Amino acid sequence: MASPDHNMLLAYAQAQAAIERIEERRRLSPVRHPWRTRCLIAERQALARIDGQVLDDLDIEVSARGGVSTSPFDLSLARDSIGTAISLDALIHDGPALLRWLGQDWYPLADGQTVEGKLIAIERWQRDVRALAPSPPLLHGADLARLWRHRAPLGRSDLVASLLIGDRWGPGRWDGSAGGLTAMGLERSHAPWLLSQGDELSLLWLKAIAAGAQVQLDLEMRLRSYARRAMSHVAGRRRPGKLKDVLLLAMARPRLTSRQVAAALGLTSAGAIKLLTIATDLGLLIEQSGQASYRSYAMPVSLSYSPLPSSTLHQNWHEDEFWSSDGKNETSPEAL
Repeated sequence: MASPDHNMLLAYAQAQAAIERIEERRRLSPVRHPWRTRCLIAERQALARIDGQVLDDLDIEVSARGGVSTSPFDLSLARDSIGTAISLDALIHDGPALLRWLGQDWYPLADGQTVEGKLIAIERWQRDVRALAPSPPLLHGADLARLWRHRAPLGRSDLVASLLIGDRWGPGRWDGSAGGLTAMGLERSHAPWLLSQGDELSLLWLKAIAAGAQVQLDLEMRLRSYARRAMSHVAGRRRPGKLKDVLLLAMARPRLTSRQVAAALGLTSAGAIKLLTIATDLGLLIEQSGQASYRSYAMPVSLSYSPLPSSTLHQNWHEDEFWSSDGKNETSPEAL
């Protein structure tokens, strides 16, 4: 029977390896651009659910550069924090900066709590954090999150705030998380982490990091499998036009409309509808709802949390060059 220390070391190594695997795929995947956007969306949705909110696909907005924002109907705490930079030093020394990062320096008062009251509570939390014994960053993040939930400085949404802070201290040091990777893993695990303490909580936290990373890697695998199938259809057409560009837009969005296609690619509404119709006829997109220019389309691929079997896909130069936005890759891809 493995000792508790052995289990902790193994969980830490698995969590660290999963994060490093994401960083590797961020550089080498032929679908790295739409995949990153999809991960941002998935992290936002996981944090919103933990915050007791529903983030509908219609509330998600994707910019031309792949950035993700949400509509005013998104009332979750993470809407302002996820993907926004804050230094590690500011987390434990700068209360006002931390409050701004959480988007709570302007929020209406909860239960009569003033901004000054929140800052006092944050300072108490920061003193607790500075008193903690040094530990590796992935483990230390769990302690920061636990102490935040104990102090509950905001008076609302402290649960999701604790996850944002713990994630920023741990996985957020790398390129694998924008703030919600750990939340994705905790949500997937269904483990009683809110009731856990000490080593039990640390172990659950590490396993959640690894599970959240695996969710992101599963998303990449599904997108890559779809891209491989789509590539054969597009490459086989005599006049593909901007069909590939339309599919890249669809890979990065939960749903796509002709208006979005026309705006992104500089087409007329009729031209955008024609391309979407071609993609639908080829089985590369499915029509969801609406009429004419108000129809929405999506990839016929499930991007849920359900994991796929181990990958047997192999990457090659042609696939990478085909889907790269600039026609080339910055780093030679490796075989999987």
